[in-house]
Amino acid sequence: MKPFNIKKTSPRKSQVLPVKQVNSGCSNLWKKVIAFGFFAVIPVLFTQKAVFAEGEGFTIAETSGSTSVDESGTSDDFTIVLDVQPASDVTLSISDGSSDEISISPTTVTFTNSNWDTAQTVTVTGSDDDIIDGSQTSTITISVVDEISDNAYDSVVDQTFSVTTTDDDSAGFTIAETLGTSEVDETGTTDNVSVVLNAEPASDVVISVTSSDTGEVTVSPAALTFTSANWNIAQTVTLTGANDDLVDGSQTSTVTFSVVDGSSDDDFDGVADQTVSATTTDSDIAGFTVIESGGTTTVAEDGSTTDDFTVVLDAQPTSDVVLSIVSADTGEVTVSPATLTFTSGNWDSSQTVTVTGVDDSLIDGSQTTVVTIAVVDASSNDSFDSLLDQTVSVSTADDDTAGFTVSQTDGSSSVTEGGSTDLITVVLDAQPTSDVVISVASSDTDEVTISDATLTFTAVNWDTAQTITVTGVDDDLVDGT
Repeated sequence: MKPFNIKKTSPRKSQVLPVKQVNSGCSNLWKKVIAFGFFAVIPVLFTQKAVFAEGEGFTIAETSGSTSVDESGTSDDFTIVLDVQPASDVTLSISDGSSDEISISPTTVTFTNSNWDTAQTVTVTGSDDDIIDGSQTSTITISVVDEISDNAYDSVVDQTFSVTTTDDDSAGFTIAETLGTSEVDETGTTDNVSVVLNAEPASDVVISVTSSDTGEVTVSPAALTFTSANWNIAQTVTLTGANDDLVDGSQTSTVTFSVVDGSSDDDFDGVADQTVSATTTDSDIAGFTVIESGGTTTVAEDGSTTDDFTVVLDAQPTSDVVLSIVSADTGEVTVSPATLTFTSGNWDSSQTVTVTGVDDSLIDGSQTTVVTIAVVDASSNDSFDSLLDQTVSVSTADDDTAGFTVSQTDGSSSVTEGGSTDLITVVLDAQPTSDVVISVASSDTDEVTISDATLTFTAVNWDTAQTITVTGVDDDLVDGT
């Protein structure tokens, strides 16, 4: 403060004169001066302590009139400058009130009596907190640090302004498949899927895990619970292949992960379901098994004995499978039934085929007949169409014996020398596979002659009797019978 003068108004008379206030913002000023009765100029030096109204002392300027950052780490600036030149340094502290949303730099600025009117910049940076908390408002406070600042600024009132931090955390969860796919097989192999939240919840988040076809793949556990403590720790879901006995090839099931709204942080209620496609490799192979009684199949030609074998599918079909049963020689062997039908319900129940011998009258010895079991493609599940035929060898014991039968009229043959005749018939006892020639001869042609010296039987006429005529011969001898 500059000294000022007081003039004497009356000689030799002391007066108390009013003194004009130098600065309305100053306090503790001497308001009056005792002037003695002489004209004098009295230099008076006052000690000044500034009094600032609210908002005075320093000026804050925000970029674009506001300060906004986001949790990804963007920043914004504001500047500070003193309003009045100080006699000594003035230090201002900048505080964010221990906010978790922002950081500031620097946290103090110092003005001198030479740079007091040069604005200094403070940078505000957004802090990532992983919490889904929406846009947050923090308060920055700028205060004079009295202990290390010009005393004239001690009374300067703190100033504040708000900073908006935009949240970059969104509700959601991430699924990771082992090797990028999920594959199991029906023998019970497993695969894993990991699940983790994308952001910290304010309360628990429960995620349900379901399989679209538990006959192909099961899941464990059926639910995952994430808290504010474990939200960023991946949890594992195990997928296990299920054996269904069906010949259905590789199957794809959908595993669905869903937020259970009623048990979860509200911020996660709108999160969409996520799915994983799990491939289950089929362990069931199309086929059928034939089992012969006693390990072989044998019958007799006369039909007095039968034998059987059973047939069963190796795996469950998704639709009917029809098998045909065919004998290669129905003259030796017949089969019953001629077809077998297996369904998805009776596929594992054995069905019986009965084999019966056929009497063919042929002297052909024991015969082997092949019975073929084949899939009827047009009437069967496609998975069984490519199956190879299977066969059963059936042995038929022959009951036919080589021989022929001679029959005499009235059981005997008798002729007279005068030329009378008698008949003899001959027939084979069994069907030959080729011609049979029977020679007929008289032991004494002077007594008896025969009409045919040979008889020929074929596979066609073998069972038709052929006749021989026996004729008596007159020999003029008196020789008796």
